[in-house]
Amino acid sequence: MNRDKTELRIRQELETMVQNRVICGFSLAFVRPKRAELLYHGMMGSIAPYDRRPVKSGLYYDLASLSKVVGTASRVLQLAESGELSLNLPVSRLLPRYSGNAATIGQLLLHTSGLPAEIPDKYHLTRDNFYDRLYNTAPVAKPGEQMIYSDVGYILLGLILQKGAGLNEPEQLGESLRRHVFAPLNMTHTSFPVPELASFCLPTELTKNRGLICGEIHDSKAWLLGQSGSAGLFSTLEDLVCFAQAYLAESERLFSKKTFRLIRETEQFGRTYGWSKEYGSETLYHTGFTGTSLLLDYNRSEAMLLLTNRIHPSRDNSVFLEKRKELNQLWLEGSR
Repeated sequence: MNRDKTELRIRQELETMVQNRVICGFSLAFVRPKRAELLYHGMMGSIAPYDRRPVKSGLYYDLASLSKVVGTASRVLQLAESGELSLNLPVSRLLPRYSGNAATIGQLLLHTSGLPAEIPDKYHLTRDNFYDRLYNTAPVAKPGEQMIYSDVGYILLGLILQKGAGLNEPEQLGESLRRHVFAPLNMTHTSFPVPELASFCLPTELTKNRGLICGEIHDSKAWLLGQSGSAGLFSTLEDLVCFAQAYLAESERLFSKKTFRLIRETEQFGRTYGWSKEYGSETLYHTGFTGTSLLLDYNRSEAMLLLTNRIHPSRDNSVFLEKRKELNQLWLEGSR
């Protein structure tokens, strides 16, 4: 199957999911280093007034954990490249309240720090007890021993960036990401949520405690923090195309060739710095709980971006998750 037929089939499969109400709509992009095809289909949601608003360009998606690579990992790797931060530096050197183990910055990026996936009993976190609970989260493995995908580790990375511990220019996390990652790539519509833009955001989950979440961070931990290294960035399909193209072209506006080579050549437990390599050593992949994903294939220098709000109105949507795996495989195999 050639590239055009593969991309048409992926689009048709997604349109069928909209028709069958698996998802309300989607924003999809097939990306090359210097051009991209952007597609939009369906409605913003299933609940009024979103059920009458079509998906179109310029809408904001809650990226959830896709924030880890678009924002946090990008900035940490920039600081490592400039020598302001060492990937071999113990976390405790930058965050004195952290005393969990001897994990390094690089191990946080790789999810090999030994920290658990979540802060224990996270649903009883409050803004008052958050940091005590975070710093008292005990490791469940030795550093480097295994891969445990950890929100805890990326929250710590966000704090390192935000507090500027040991760095020359302490600044808020969102401002640091804007200045050093997003602005150089012309990603002018990527940030932590801005209240004035709520009407341009796709709704996520309908919850008992918070009602219908829209224009606010869905992830409960990131929502408490306001600006977190683990989740909470909002962005548009158009901005994320710029990010994907920076990777495909190995743009020095993001990293040097040396850093891109480090990302491509590193592989531990099926991961590199920030990314999963679950689809092969020449691929980079990451998802967000809300229904976002970015898959890059270095073999042919192309990427596929898929943005949905698959947890609207409910997170109980395993059909989409299984179907997305099939579409990823189809894209990888059908275009080679």
